[in-house]
Amino acid sequence: MKKWPALLQLLTVGFYVPLSLLIPIGVGFLFDRRAAHEFPAYTLIGLGVGTVIMIYGVYRMVRPFLQEAREDEEGKRQKKEAKQA
Repeated sequence: MKKWPALLQLLTVGFYVPLSLLIPIGVGFLFDRRAAHEFPAYTLIGLGVGTVIMIYGVYRMVRPFLQEAREDEEGKRQKKEAKQA
């Protein structure tokens, strides 16, 4: 992967994580204020939904880096085996 696109993708992950948590939590907080009850049920539901969204999104964003690292490792291993043979 080239350096600039990789850097931009990592910056995107840096913005994605807090936003994917804050938006559902904020919506849940607003629902809790409207419901006017003591237990923050909607806020906790928003936290759970945001966590699932965050984990899935980060996995999808980081997956190309993991695949590239795996391919590099396999290429190095094959070169090493070819030298030994």
